[in-house]
Amino acid sequence: MDAVDVVIVGAGHAGLWLGSGLGRAGLAVRIVDPDPPDALDDASDGRTLALLGGSRRVAEGMGLWPALAPIAQPVTRVEVRDAASGSSVLYTPAELGVGTFAWGVENRPLRSALARDFLAVAASGAWVQGRVSGLRRSTDAISIGLDDGRSLVAALAIGADGRSSRLRDLLRIPLERHGYGQAAIALVVAHERPHGDTVRERLRPSGPLALLPLAGRRCGVTWVEAEADARRLARLPANELLAILDRETGGVLGGLVLASPVAVWPLGAQHARRYVAPRVALVGDAAHGVHPIHAQGFNMGVADIGVLADLLAGARAQGRDPGDPGLLLAYERARWWDNERRLRLTDGLNRLFSNDIAPARALRGAMLRALNSIPPLKALAVRQGMRAG
Repeated sequence: MDAVDVVIVGAGHAGLWLGSGLGRAGLAVRIVDPDPPDALDDASDGRTLALLGGSRRVAEGMGLWPALAPIAQPVTRVEVRDAASGSSVLYTPAELGVGTFAWGVENRPLRSALARDFLAVAASGAWVQGRVSGLRRSTDAISIGLDDGRSLVAALAIGADGRSSRLRDLLRIPLERHGYGQAAIALVVAHERPHGDTVRERLRPSGPLALLPLAGRRCGVTWVEAEADARRLARLPANELLAILDRETGGVLGGLVLASPVAVWPLGAQHARRYVAPRVALVGDAAHGVHPIHAQGFNMGVADIGVLADLLAGARAQGRDPGDPGLLLAYERARWWDNERRLRLTDGLNRLFSNDIAPARALRGAMLRALNSIPPLKALAVRQGMRAG
């Protein structure tokens, strides 16, 4: 195949988002993925994501927001409550001088919207179906071998192929990881009462439970429990599962109806020791993975994309090599430590709130009361939380 500027391995959210942005910047891009684009659809799989305010700004800067806005539900209030201590904090736009905190989206419709946008922006044949089998590098190019014998040649390869990244493994980039012994139950519910554009996060000794507003009277549920308990709950008949959910959330949504399959996935944290190698960069889940508490993980990946896309667009405007080592090092310096801090933050928050030890209960109660009663502290928390990673 002819050489291109960038080959992106993985057609998940990160790969498609980055591919669209680079295509709009004038770079020649190929995405390689085992699935063909016509395999994608908008059917719910139970998983949902919160796009924070910083992620919207990245989308707008890359020309992507018009493709995402129709499937994005604004979030204008956030309620966080610690179940054990009873303390809570409420964030509202009026007191903090912001409009919308975040947007609720469903996993599969988001990926489908990103795929449609990429296919509209990219050249014919830009989506290559196949599995990566190997790579070879020279001084001025990288060749990505596929399992059917084809090769993709580019100035730069980007690993956007998730937590089990094949490209990262081929490069032997070390990975630090640990598990939590927890799993997340994900589902979408239709409900009797309006959600009020409000995220409701319940911090419980067994793990957080969050309700994310979606279009209409629907919410996405991310419900964390010990792994064995999560799998047991997911096997219950729908009416029994929803009765427990109603009890755990204090009946805030009224009558509930299951509106999606019920998904379960084990939770863990991981971080690649480095994000770059000669002519290769990692983004999103290929580079890092965090606990879902406070909706940081996906937005950290969007921040990766925004930084790398800006660097590559600048390189193109200056006639520079997209795989220039200085450019890749600038990307790693901009993102690794920020992501490491957020990984430590989410890890610490989960360990603080996912237990019922008396000292921890007292500490988190004091933290939430302070946030709720000290306006500058609350404003700082919102500014940090709305960043795209």
